[in-house]
Amino acid sequence: MASGGEDQWNFGWKMFQNASIAIEANKLMAALACTKDTALLNQYLNYTLDSAKIRKQDATTVIVAVASNVHGQTLAWNFVRDNWRYITQYGSGSFSFASLISGVTASFSTQAELDELEKFMMDNSDIGFGSGTTALEQALEKTRANIRWVAANQDEIKDWFIQHT
Repeated sequence: MASGGEDQWNFGWKMFQNASIAIEANKLMAALACTKDTALLNQYLNYTLDSAKIRKQDATTVIVAVASNVHGQTLAWNFVRDNWRYITQYGSGSFSFASLISGVTASFSTQAELDELEKFMMDNSDIGFGSGTTALEQALEKTRANIRWVAANQDEIKDWFIQHT
């Protein structure tokens, strides 16, 4: 999937739809998130809002898998932010809000990402985060820690790369 295009992704999607063995379906679900095509990643994210395409209980897995793809990190975060109100209504009892928040924020390490995370928290405080409340607080702290780590180590890392390239 990672080196294929739309035709390969569509083939993988058909294979996923026809998979009769759960482990096979899970592998295909993960593989579909590996594409570099951001349009396909966005399409895949949108499929998580349609239980006829992606089962509710699998939606978190798909979104986090897309977030784990360097080409999908920002897409997944934007998707969660843009659809949070719908996700909390649609996925109540099915989405793992803690896993979702932890998964899409795992690589956050900039002030801009921290600002977005804080804004997300404020913008949605009226509806809340359910089981994701602690995960959101942890994501904020982890992002702050990552920012501190980068600030403390970026010069040393940059120097190492310069010396070794």
